[in-house]
Amino acid sequence: MVRPRLGAILLALCAVSPAFAQGTSPTPPPPPPPAPTPAAGAPASGDATTAGQQPPADPYAPDAVLAEQIADQLATRAQELLDAKIYLDAKQLAVEALVKSPKGPAAERARYIIKLVNTHLDIKEDPAPTPPSEVTPVKPNEDVDTSPIDSSTRPFDPSRDPPPVQTPAVEGHDGKRAGLVHGALFGGTIGATIGALAKDDNPAAVAVPLGIGLGVGGGLLGRVVANKLGWDEAQIRTTGSISAWAGVAGGFFAEAATGAGDSTPSAGGILLGASIGSTAGLVLGGAIAKNHKLTRGDVALVDTLAGIGTIGGLTMGMLMQPAQSEAYSVNALLGAGAGVVIGIVAGPQTNTTPRRMLRVAGLAGAGGAIPFLLYAAIHDSSSTADERVTGLLSSAGLVVGAYLGFRLTRNMDVGLDVHDGESPKSSEDDAPVALVSRNSNGSWLLGGVGVSPLSNQLATNNRGATLTILGATF
Repeated sequence: MVRPRLGAILLALCAVSPAFAQGTSPTPPPPPPPAPTPAAGAPASGDATTAGQQPPADPYAPDAVLAEQIADQLATRAQELLDAKIYLDAKQLAVEALVKSPKGPAAERARYIIKLVNTHLDIKEDPAPTPPSEVTPVKPNEDVDTSPIDSSTRPFDPSRDPPPVQTPAVEGHDGKRAGLVHGALFGGTIGATIGALAKDDNPAAVAVPLGIGLGVGGGLLGRVVANKLGWDEAQIRTTGSISAWAGVAGGFFAEAATGAGDSTPSAGGILLGASIGSTAGLVLGGAIAKNHKLTRGDVALVDTLAGIGTIGGLTMGMLMQPAQSEAYSVNALLGAGAGVVIGIVAGPQTNTTPRRMLRVAGLAGAGGAIPFLLYAAIHDSSSTADERVTGLLSSAGLVVGAYLGFRLTRNMDVGLDVHDGESPKSSEDDAPVALVSRNSNGSWLLGGVGVSPLSNQLATNNRGATLTILGATF
């Protein structure tokens, strides 16, 4: 029974095997559906986002609200600086505000501040360029000059080629005349010294003619040196003035040194000290003049103060009545030196001209000379009270006369104390920003409120500020 069943199973398997081996033909996949045609004007799926979606925001784009706030703060600070007349800083902040936010209320304020600053500083704004479409074309019937720009054959036409506006040059002062004067003084001092030392018993017999001869030669040589150096009058006068006053100081020093005690000073010794002082002053004055620091008016101030100091030293000696007469020379030496130093330091800070200093020196000299009219009436050979009174009044007269001279001439030659070749200065608007201010002309004004921060940074919180109450320009 087993074998017939096994044979039946094998027979069934053989019948099924060909069916699995042959199989059925595969069914082809269905074709894909056609793509829908996009509507007109609708973006393609690969080029834009689908309808109803917003593009993503740029994380690096500036915040318009924050930029407007910053620009508003900058414009506010610029307005404060404009009110304080700090024009350059105000314009800088206004430009930054305009760059920060080109549109909006802050930008309008910034443009207005820039316009005001340009008006105050006299800055001409360049006109906006004309678009090509607005340029007026040249009509065919117009007379157009087609000749080259550099053509030299075209006749000169004043209506077409007006002459350029020429600014008149500021006239300078030649240093040759000053070189003649100071060269003669220096040469005369050297010649008189040589003559006095050559003949001790009668120094004037040789000193006078030799001094005149070398004085003439020194004057001519001074003109040549001034022309060779190319210095102006202020530089030559600076050198000559310091040399002259150094010679005066050297002569007084030699008189005090050779006449101390019971000794009698000699003419040769005094002139030798003057020559040494003049030579040293010539070198020092040349070094100062090389920097071109002093003007003609500054040198006139030096001469005026040195002269007042020298005479004041002598009149103070009359008041002191020293035991030895050499004290007069020491006083004069100190007065001359003090006048030169004060003049060199104060000269560049003041408005002094030779014309003004001539009047100051005249009033000071008159104030010092008037008391000597009283001395002729009160002179008493048995007492020194008359000399003391005259010396006191003369010293006071020098000071009072100098003060009146400066006071009465304070408005003279305003702005003319400049170097040779420079334009005169204007003193109308040089007063500093303050509640109460003074310009160099001497006029007192009620100015504006000048508030400035203590910090140079833009943010002034917790930094403090200053308010100028009193300011002056001299």
